[in-house]
Amino acid sequence: MSKRKPIDQAEILIAGPARNIAAHINQELDALYEAMRDFKCIHGLVVESDSDDGTIQQLATLKLRLPNFDYISFGRLIKQIPMRTARLAYARNYIVTEVQNNPRYAGVDFIAMADLDGINRHISAQSIAQCWEVAEEWDVITANQLHTYYDVWTLRHPDWSPVDCMVQMHKLEPILGESAAQNLAVQAKQVHLNANQGMIEVDSAFGGLGIYRRGAFLAGRYSGVNAAEQEESDHIAFHADLRKQGYRIYINSALINSASHLDPPPPPLAKKHTFWTIGVMRWLGRLLFGHKRFNKYLDLLK
Repeated sequence: MSKRKPIDQAEILIAGPARNIAAHINQELDALYEAMRDFKCIHGLVVESDSDDGTIQQLATLKLRLPNFDYISFGRLIKQIPMRTARLAYARNYIVTEVQNNPRYAGVDFIAMADLDGINRHISAQSIAQCWEVAEEWDVITANQLHTYYDVWTLRHPDWSPVDCMVQMHKLEPILGESAAQNLAVQAKQVHLNANQGMIEVDSAFGGLGIYRRGAFLAGRYSGVNAAEQEESDHIAFHADLRKQGYRIYINSALINSASHLDPPPPPLAKKHTFWTIGVMRWLGRLLFGHKRFNKYLDLLK
């Protein structure tokens, strides 16, 4: 018998960072709240910064409409924290602190950390319920996509993706050239996982949605910066903390949250770089993340 607290007896917090998601936030949170409908109680918490598109106004409206929903805005963080992944880590660490210290969340048993830019629209109550039916005693369970599993930057698996795919790509470029390096380090790992492939244990994964047991969630801190002071996925350090304490992380191939990836790439290079270099980054971004989504992300940064 599972040791997990049954859904109908448990409280869950849906939480995540937000920037310039006015066009998505209503539909995204409605989908997530509907998917979590069988929980005894649903809470919501969004941490916003650096928006200039009406996101804050949408969050204020959602606070009036959704039960137990709240948000906080940190205003302009980009000057104090210029690195995108570090800002994401700052927001997620605020959520960790709130779960730990705010009496409002004292009864929360599970935390659904979610990207809120449109990737979780296909999530369903049935796929959430299935997570409570698996035999594996997970501490963290993360999402899959219908077509291709995209989030290999966050993925750590000893055989599938043991290192940072972007670092590996840059190391391979002088040997193989840009196209072959990108294909070997990134695209080759973005495989199709059938929904019936079951549970895949990993050292790190996300894919736009991760559900954490409370104890596991409080065991780590997000970073977004590696030892060389470079950007890395903000989930890497967090999940490393969890794994050191014995918590188990899985991709659930049946937990489909999106048809394909929507996650934005790292921010574009500073203006001091040449137009040729920026052109290469545009090409790579569109190849990795899709032409439509990458162009949309660039528009948000203007």
